[in-house]
Amino acid sequence: MSKARVSRKSRDSTTAHRIRRKNLLLDQLKIDRAKRIFRASTETEAIHRALDAVADLEAFQRELDKGFDTLIGAGGFTDRFS
Repeated sequence: MSKARVSRKSRDSTTAHRIRRKNLLLDQLKIDRAKRIFRASTETEAIHRALDAVADLEAFQRELDKGFDTLIGAGGFTDRFS
């Protein structure tokens, strides 16, 4: 069994059913950069962390938008760029 393979028993049961093998063409420099940024030991870990970061960034943007909408609605913000 290769090092990259994880037995079904050792995987977390909540995520095991969501893991799927993919065959993708990806930019190796981007993978290397993500691996370095996230200090990941494997390319798979780097990609998982990068995808999680995208989801976190989207949630953060949603919260910012909601906060600005509240601020604008309360009259506490003047858009000087409109």
